Amino acid sequence: MKRIVLVGAGHAHIVVLRHFALHKPNATLTLINNGAYAYYTGALPAAVRGDIAPEQARIDVQNLATACGARFINARYAGFENNVVNLENAASVPFDTLAISIGGTSVPGGIKPIAQFFDRLWRWERLPAARLGIIGCGASGVELALALRIRLNRNAKIYLQTGDGPVLPHAPRRVREVALKTLEQARITLSRAVPYPLDDVIHAYPPVPTIAVRDTLQLLDRDDVFATGDCAAFPTPLPHSGAIAVRQGRVLLNNLLAAKMEKFRPPSATLAIMSLSSRKAVAWYGTDCVSGRLPMLLKNWLDRRWLRN
Repeated sequence: MKRIVLVGAGHAHIVVLRHFALHKPNATLTLINNGAYAYYTGALPAAVRGDIAPEQARIDVQNLATACGARFINARYAGFENNVVNLENAASVPFDTLAISIGGTSVPGGIKPIAQFFDRLWRWERLPAARLGIIGCGASGVELALALRIRLNRNAKIYLQTGDGPVLPHAPRRVREVALKTLEQARITLSRAVPYPLDDVIHAYPPVPTIAVRDTLQLLDRDDVFATGDCAAFPTPLPHSGAIAVRQGRVLLNNLLAAKMEKFRPPSATLAIMSLSSRKAVAWYGTDCVSGRLPMLLKNWLDRRWLRN
């Protein structure tokens, strides 16, 4: 029986686990993750705002693996050699096929590890007038700035570093206009460089992919090892998107079980939804854009469905 090992509980691996729960393929499945829980990043702004508890933004991957008939190992990944996965403080795990989804490289002071980020958030709440700087003006940085404004008291000063470029550089013009208006109304200060002194600096850059893969999601030099999500450097750069990772999961599932490899073909556009507050969001697909309560209702429904399933 084929031994499939998944390292990390990224979106693509959740797709694989769900398939095993429903269809019971003729293979053994092992999930290795550093911790029994995995946070769903789409729900993090709601947790930062205080709309939901942090525990409601995470998946119990240990119970999920057990329910899917998979073996679960709570350990830190330490690389692989030949056909063995090495772990810190745990026995090595042999494999026939390996899939890696451990996220890209994050800089110190970032949002991950997420549990530590919430420890920092609770510390900021106790300050009479917190001064925070956010480096990175993409969707993650904008969402975080707006969520922190709602969570912290009115005396808090929040700076969003833009550098030499615009806010949301890869979004349509109309989305940037909506975001800039909302940031102004929320009294978020845009600056080329964050001013010091500050109580803390949060790095909101997208993770950097570190594992080069082919369009089949296989490593360049291994046919039996795959990588997906933020850790995978695809031949053509991909947007930082959970929707992309879910699509990769469907291709990964086929390639883990089938003899013929399927290629991952990135879509020309994907739906993106960025929350602006507890009740409003902006959504865009290609150059089409809509903002208000309806996109937020859709985002909440999509987030709840993913966490529930």
